[in-house]
Amino acid sequence: MDFQQRLIERCQPPSPTRWKAHAAKWLGITRPTLDVYLRHAKEGHFDKLPAKVLEKVAGGAAMPGADPHTGLRSNMVLNFAAGLVALQEEMDTHGHPHAPYPAELQRGLDVASWLNIAEEAAYPVTLAELLVCAGKPVYEWCAQLGEPLADEYYASRLLEDLEVTRDSLSLAARLRQDPEHELFKILMRCCDEAGAAGQEFYAAWRRTVIEVPVAGGYTQLLARERIFMQHLDLAQRLINAFYVRLPSVHATAGKVYLCPSTGTRLRKIGGKWVSEMRDPSAQRRLQREGAQALDYTPDVLELRRPARLFWALPGWHELQLREAAMGLGWEVELWPKFDTVDLLLRKAGSATRYAVDLKDHLSAQSLARSFERFKGYKSHVRLIVVPDYLEDLNPEYRKTFARARASFGKEKVEIVTVSGLLKLLTKESE
Repeated sequence: MDFQQRLIERCQPPSPTRWKAHAAKWLGITRPTLDVYLRHAKEGHFDKLPAKVLEKVAGGAAMPGADPHTGLRSNMVLNFAAGLVALQEEMDTHGHPHAPYPAELQRGLDVASWLNIAEEAAYPVTLAELLVCAGKPVYEWCAQLGEPLADEYYASRLLEDLEVTRDSLSLAARLRQDPEHELFKILMRCCDEAGAAGQEFYAAWRRTVIEVPVAGGYTQLLARERIFMQHLDLAQRLINAFYVRLPSVHATAGKVYLCPSTGTRLRKIGGKWVSEMRDPSAQRRLQREGAQALDYTPDVLELRRPARLFWALPGWHELQLREAAMGLGWEVELWPKFDTVDLLLRKAGSATRYAVDLKDHLSAQSLARSFERFKGYKSHVRLIVVPDYLEDLNPEYRKTFARARASFGKEKVEIVTVSGLLKLLTKESE
C-alpha cells in the first residue's frame, strides 16, 4: 500500500475531492508542505519525511523503505546545536552558565536517550558526553543523519576548542530566532531612519564591527565615524544590539588580549594564545608579533558572537582585498546598495568592472547550495572570491563547488581565490 492511499485511509476525509485539505489539517501541516511530502513519498524518499508524520500515517506499521527515526536524529542534532549556542551566550554575557540547562539542550538529551533505547545506539545523554562528541564531525557520532541536513552539515563540528562554531549557529537558527538575521534587521531599520545618509551609515557600521570587535567603551565606537555623531541615537542603538559588556572572567591579570590581525579576543588553549580567526595567517602573525593588550574595565565591550563569526571575521578578508586592490590602482566600493554584493571594483581606463562576493565557507558544497546573489550587475564580471587558505585546506575546493552547483541545479557562478582575483586585477592594470 502506498503512502498516499494509507494517508487517505487514516485521515478519513469527508469528501474525496477535498482529501488533501483534510489530510493536511489532520497532520497539522500546510497544503504546500503536504504536497512536498507526497512527492518525496512517491519518489521513495521516506527519509525526507518527519518521523512523526510517518508514525501517524503508518498507524503503528512502518511504511515501506522508511526509517522512522531519521527525523528524530535531525531533531536531536538541531537541539544540541541550539542548546550549545544558548550555553555559549550565557558564557559570553555572564562568564558562566546558568541552571537549569537551556530547554533545547535538555530536549536534545531526551531525544538521544530515547534513540539509544530504540536503536541500541550510543548518542550523548549528558552534557559531558555531548561536549566530547560535539568537537568531532557529526558523521562520527551520528552517521545516520538524514538528508538534507547531512548534505550541509555531515562533516561539521558543533564545537571547536569548546566554543560554538559557525555551523552550530546556522543549525541553531533552524530552531530558534536567527541572531544574525535579527542584527541585520536592526541595522537596516537604523539605516532607513538615517534617510539619505543610510548607505553611508551602513558602510560605516560594517567597517566598525570588522575593525573594532573589542572596544574600550561607547566613546571609542561613537567617535570613529562622523556620521555616528550626526545620528547619535541610532549609533547607540546599534552598539546596544551588537555589543555586550565583557565579563571580567575573560580578562587575564587586568588585561584583555587581542589578535593582532583581527582585534578579536584571544583564547588561551594548551598554554598558548589562539586566534578566533580560521585563516592560518592570523595565527602566524600572532606567533611573530605576540598578542595586543587592552586594559580591562567594566566598560569594555565585545561584539556578539554571531556578528563576529558571520560579519567581522569574514569581513576582515573583504577589507584586506580592498586594500590590495586599491594598491593596484583600482577604485573599490564596499557593500553597495546595502550589501547587494561585497565589493565593486573599477579602474579608470579599463572597460572591465568586477562585482565580488567574498565567502569564507569551509564546505564548498554548503556554499554551492546556499549562494543566491548576483541578481544584478550584468555589465560586471561577477565572481565569488574565497580566501586562499580554503584552497590550501582543500585543493579541490573550486572543482567541488562547481560539481555541487551543477548537482543542485543552480546557475553556474565563477569562483576564484583572493590571489587569483589579484592576478586578474594586476593583468588588467598592465
